Amino acid sequence: MINILPIASGKGGVGKSATSVNLAVILAQNGKRVILADFDFGGANLHTLLGLKNNHAGMGNFIYKQADDLSELLQDTGIENLKFIAGDCLYPGTSNIDTMTKKKIIRKIASLDADYLILDLGAGTTYNTLDFFLLTHNSVIVTTPELTSILNAYSFMKSAAFRFFTAQFKARSAERKFIDEYIKNSTSGTEMSFIDLVHKTEAQFGGENAQFMDEIRKFRPQVIVNMGETTDDLEMAKRFRALVLNKLGIQVDFVGFLPRDPKISYAIALRTPLAISEPDCKFVSGIRTAAERILLHSYELNENMFNTDLTSDSDIEALASEFDQ
Repeated sequence: MINILPIASGKGGVGKSATSVNLAVILAQNGKRVILADFDFGGANLHTLLGLKNNHAGMGNFIYKQADDLSELLQDTGIENLKFIAGDCLYPGTSNIDTMTKKKIIRKIASLDADYLILDLGAGTTYNTLDFFLLTHNSVIVTTPELTSILNAYSFMKSAAFRFFTAQFKARSAERKFIDEYIKNSTSGTEMSFIDLVHKTEAQFGGENAQFMDEIRKFRPQVIVNMGETTDDLEMAKRFRALVLNKLGIQVDFVGFLPRDPKISYAIALRTPLAISEPDCKFVSGIRTAAERILLHSYELNENMFNTDLTSDSDIEALASEFDQ
């Protein structure tokens, strides 16, 4: 069974694509069969970071029915165990796919033959981005310690939480109507409470054993903090965790704390992932730690176990101790 790992960000410029590419390389180097897919349909450029030319069929060919299966889009990267599916920036309107096309893509994703499928999503909170992000309970969001980036990451998480919760109920069901009414009647000018909505839905339609409550408890996104400067940036990571927990009632697992590294820009210019050109640098070391935690988290989710403490401040401090070495 393929492990799907969508990677998103609340805003652009946080190093999401560089993180996705290098994470894919590290997982492939660990012997995992990995497919990296560019799902930023309106601004696809992930091929550049891999040193590939933009002359291979990509998601636009599938969306416009020029390819019948996603496996037809796979291309070699020159890196053992790593295949690539290009996005699309040639066809107008590719980013605005309809619901039926999106469902078709999701069905085809499940049939790909690999251990891991990494989806590098477009930044922001369009419904398509959110729906691909919500394909698993443990998707990854990349942020930086800057306040604006943290707030954008929180806004993304809030949008994802509402979308995730709404998707637990069938269209035109009593629960959906209840949720629509709650949103409609929320006081203008105040932040809509996700926790209050969940509690009121639970009281109206079922107790703690209701299936939708089980799904909410399983929803544990993973977070990578990029462009760290000092261990003081830990405080912003802790604030983000507290904000998501207090406002949304959702636990997040910190899996990576990556240093700001000028070599990233050079790697992009050289069209070679840093994990290949500078495998011993601190950024790649941080990616390697993130990969180890993601592998462990995937195993625990599949086995329905949560024995690893990735939801307390100690795990952030452990990541930062590696950052300082």
